[in-house]
Amino acid sequence: MGDGVFIVVALGDSLTAGYRTNDPYAIDRKTPYPAQLKTLLREKLKGQTQAFVVNAGVNGDSTDEMLWRFNQAVAVKRPDAVVVWGGINDLGAAKDPKSIMSNLVELYSKCGRIGAAPVACTLTPTQHTSPNMRQLNSMIRAYASVKVVALADLFPELADEDGNLRQEYSDDGVHLTQAGYRRVAKIILDSLIPILAKM
Repeated sequence: MGDGVFIVVALGDSLTAGYRTNDPYAIDRKTPYPAQLKTLLREKLKGQTQAFVVNAGVNGDSTDEMLWRFNQAVAVKRPDAVVVWGGINDLGAAKDPKSIMSNLVELYSKCGRIGAAPVACTLTPTQHTSPNMRQLNSMIRAYASVKVVALADLFPELADEDGNLRQEYSDDGVHLTQAGYRRVAKIILDSLIPILAKM
């Protein structure tokens, strides 16, 4: 952060891009969580610092693809913080949670190498949350705890009593409604406050 500016890059897949099944080709610009996060950040900072949130979400992206496009999608923006939310498409392609976690760790490391604070996000539940998702989320939490990385634990906030995605937050059992994306934005905002305080 310099000259009163705080830049966040939101790196991810369709959940970051703001995909919604009932309107897949004309997403309301206010729906994706990065847009809502920018509003929340600016309200929090009350004009003392200008906040910008770049939406670097791409529909269908895997963590391999996020690594491939990191330089052009993230590094060139010179962010202060990078929200890393990925892995659901890897799980959908039957990728092992350990290999997904390896990619996520490399993404967190890349953030550090460009001087940005990484925010590690757990995956949000689905209509039928898989054991592999639970395992990956446990790995993300453990890494954040050991490495003292900011954690946005999205899973419990959007899960019902069975650990599946709450119906009011989704249209299709995976992607979120505007209210669901707003919940995500609020959780991520909380994880950014300590990073802001150090700058």
